[in-house]
Amino acid sequence: MDRDQVARDLDRIIEPGGAIVLASGGAPGGLEPADWRHVVDEVRTRYLGPERRAGSGTYSHPKERHQDVLARSPFSQVDTARWDHTLTRTVDEVIGWVFSLSYSSPAQLGEQKDAFKQDLRAALLAFAPSGRFDEVIRTEAIIATRP
Repeated sequence: MDRDQVARDLDRIIEPGGAIVLASGGAPGGLEPADWRHVVDEVRTRYLGPERRAGSGTYSHPKERHQDVLARSPFSQVDTARWDHTLTRTVDEVIGWVFSLSYSSPAQLGEQKDAFKQDLRAALLAFAPSGRFDEVIRTEAIIATRP
């Protein structure tokens, strides 16, 4: 996505006093991933390779932060609000979450889906026999307004 162009396009349609709000889980590297996430990554890499998939191609996070792009846009007054909370998932909830991601969806895995699920369950339970997985979840809102 050309984020600079999107901000210019939004400048034409957002009324005076309006804002752009980006809601996400925060920028990569903002939080240290839970230890069990490395287990998921290892199993996913075994099945799908080291690159993060996106549709029929691959994806990498933008090198420039959203805040920096917005700071040079017509919406250059940028504030960021963050909320963190701990989420505990069961092994089945972790597997469901992994399948919900575009880069490890059943469509990406194809005929390997069932084997992946079985291997992921075994690896997760070897890591945490209790079957419970804690993770700090961040919710972030980037609010950009005109000066």
